[in-house]
Amino acid sequence: MADFVVLATADWDHRLWTNKQHTALSLHRAGHRVLYVESLGLRPPRADRQDRQRIVKRLRRMFNPPRQVEPGLWIWSPMVIPGGTRGMLMRINRMLLSGSLAWVLRRLRFRSPLLWTYNPLTGRYLNLKRRAAASTSSMFSAAVYHCVDRIHAQPGMPATLIADSERQLCRTVNVVFTTSPDLQASLMRLNASTYHYGNVADQAHFAAALHAPRAPEPLAGIPKPRLMFVGAIDSYKLDLPMLAALARQRSEWSFVMLGPVGEADPDTSITALQALPNVHVMGLQPYDDLPAWLAHADVALLPLQENTYTQHMFPMKFFEYLAAGRPVVATRIPALRPYASGALLCPPDAEAFDAAIAMALEGDGPPLHQRLALAAEHTYESRTRKMLADLQREGLLDAASSGRSMLRPQARTWPLQRLLMPALFRSVRLRNLCGRCEAGRKLLGWIDGQHPVEPRVLDAQIPRLIQKGMYAEALVLMERSWLELGRNNHLSHLLFRRGARPKALEEQIALFETLGSSTRLPLSYRAYCRVVCAYRAAEANDPELMRASLAALDAVATGLEKDPNTPLCRQGNRFNRAKLLISCYATSLRLHLTLADRSGAARLGRRALQFCARLDLSMIETDTSFRLTRNLMRVLAINAVEAWASADVALYWQARQALQAVHDHAHRPEHDDREVQEDHRGFAVQVMERVVLIDPALAEVAVRLRATEDLMLLLFRAKIVNDAWGAERLPGVLPCFEGFLKPHPATSSTS
Repeated sequence: MADFVVLATADWDHRLWTNKQHTALSLHRAGHRVLYVESLGLRPPRADRQDRQRIVKRLRRMFNPPRQVEPGLWIWSPMVIPGGTRGMLMRINRMLLSGSLAWVLRRLRFRSPLLWTYNPLTGRYLNLKRRAAASTSSMFSAAVYHCVDRIHAQPGMPATLIADSERQLCRTVNVVFTTSPDLQASLMRLNASTYHYGNVADQAHFAAALHAPRAPEPLAGIPKPRLMFVGAIDSYKLDLPMLAALARQRSEWSFVMLGPVGEADPDTSITALQALPNVHVMGLQPYDDLPAWLAHADVALLPLQENTYTQHMFPMKFFEYLAAGRPVVATRIPALRPYASGALLCPPDAEAFDAAIAMALEGDGPPLHQRLALAAEHTYESRTRKMLADLQREGLLDAASSGRSMLRPQARTWPLQRLLMPALFRSVRLRNLCGRCEAGRKLLGWIDGQHPVEPRVLDAQIPRLIQKGMYAEALVLMERSWLELGRNNHLSHLLFRRGARPKALEEQIALFETLGSSTRLPLSYRAYCRVVCAYRAAEANDPELMRASLAALDAVATGLEKDPNTPLCRQGNRFNRAKLLISCYATSLRLHLTLADRSGAARLGRRALQFCARLDLSMIETDTSFRLTRNLMRVLAINAVEAWASADVALYWQARQALQAVHDHAHRPEHDDREVQEDHRGFAVQVMERVVLIDPALAEVAVRLRATEDLMLLLFRAKIVNDAWGAERLPGVLPCFEGFLKPHPATSSTS
């Protein structure tokens, strides 16, 4: 169970529920404790009745403690000055919010909460930096920015302030979630850990429309066919002139519009629509009644404009319409294009919408079962599970679950205790003396539980524990360093600086087995511990340990294959998911070959081919995309060896095309001056030269055999120096390919 603080841009009881409330509820239903912080206000208040009512309501609530709406879910209205986003008012609001939030978190006993914010101004209100030392005052273990709209493109917003604050926020938080591919593309430049999850629906709620509830009384008298729009009616996103033109030319259709007018844009005018007899503006309807309205709609509409705002939006109503079973006609904005199998998408002009609506009324659009299946895949529960899995892989969820409280302890201590405990904690020499006996170690453990972690002590203790072979104890300190400080320096040195490791092979295996078993460290570090352990197992020629390593690597690879963000990862070299997956493949291939397991190696090769079909190397981080080419070509090359051994022409050409794509990527101009230790381009050239010679159309069996043997050698070596060098080393690798070298009936007949 983790603790989440959801900093929203809408009040909990707002008449239109959006991502903020639904996400908080789904986090709570996933088993976590949630504090929902109501809107701080993004724009100056307007002098209209609606804003006056909001201010009065906020003034009444701001002096109240958090109210519990469900066990483990609290709603809180913070004390802030409306519109105070600049200058002295901003400084006062920052002091008010941070002080009162710290009090609320202590009251609720939240430990190391994870901040989930929708407010692009969050960095102006709160300190979000991870703790780098005991004196840092951030109250959050990590922070997530969930960007659901291009907010500064809305009317009346302080666009420059929001855009500048959002850029800084994205650079500061640990993870960014976006609801549209265009938002992801624009924010990924600011934060490599930027992931795309579109808007979803409360599928169970809107599926009630499938049971044909009685039509609401105001709808019963409206003639069919009924074309319905549900949502906020604002002129900055809806194409109201196009809708009016369509209604004029199709007087036999009834246009039903549900929702508040001018919710975000007070200048919205619907006079032209209301003047038409076949347009029925029904106003805001209760959320619970929406399925009954949609049950009696013949077509559901999303008549959006094409502008900066809609280019970056994902309309929430899309999957709600589908969950209700309605045929959908929508503007073809970028976020909806991947879901064309469930709706009729068209440009925002009257003729295109006319034709699409006519098709939907004739039943020529996507069938009902297809619409419902698509809706069932996109629910708040399923999306939240995927997002939480991302946080778990980043090592952030455990920090919000098990870390020490980031708030200073308030418990009373005796004067002698206040003097002795910091001294014992901070002095490495005293700790070493105290740790020589069991009682002393228990005392240190108790002290560690009472005081913030001290980086200097960790820096001295972890190497000492590793030198003594106390790997489990070292892991505990590494996990604490990550959870409380966001540091993993020692583990990074062990993984990527071989001189920091124990000398003995069996000690390295024991060390990395222990570190790889962690459930709290980030996935990348845990997986690379498994990789190192696997190579050491192969070096020790321990079949049992190699098989255990294969199982562990397979679990990591399976999770990465299922992650939709893996083929698009923009993180750097050591944290890049695509590179991590390729490393798991390459390590597993080495183990399969060392075990002379032809079937396992062949399956792995085909698995890599399937992943490459989804991978565009130009989409992931540039330097990383070059660094992974050698391992990727190794894993793909096993398919060429398998194709030679089994005379599988189709597999050969599939492997050759994939290898050629990687070879060409390694030789792209942007990699000309790249400084890396390995010669990736030279390796790619040598592999492709041999793969071309394995072409089944070639008549010379000896040439194909020699090229295949060279390819086998390249699966273990960085390059082939010359023929004599290759002939000398080939006997050392041939036992790994024993299964490939056995005569195959198809091979002999083809030859």
